[in-house]
Amino acid sequence: MRHYYILTLHPDFVSVWHWLNDNNISRELHLNRTRFWVPEGPVLTDFLLRFADSCEPVDPQLDLFTGF
Repeated sequence: MRHYYILTLHPDFVSVWHWLNDNNISRELHLNRTRFWVPEGPVLTDFLLRFADSCEPVDPQLDLFTGF
């Protein structure tokens, strides 16, 4: 599983949200972003081809509470 996010005000947010729904991807909706996990395989390939420029990966080394 790969962890990504998209900012709520990003122009592609609605397209990503619909893609997540269509592919039954679990997600966490926050005030300014939506975090989600994409499984490895063809679903990840499809996601990256469509939204690699729109969604940022979450660095597993980053402390999500402090940002450092």
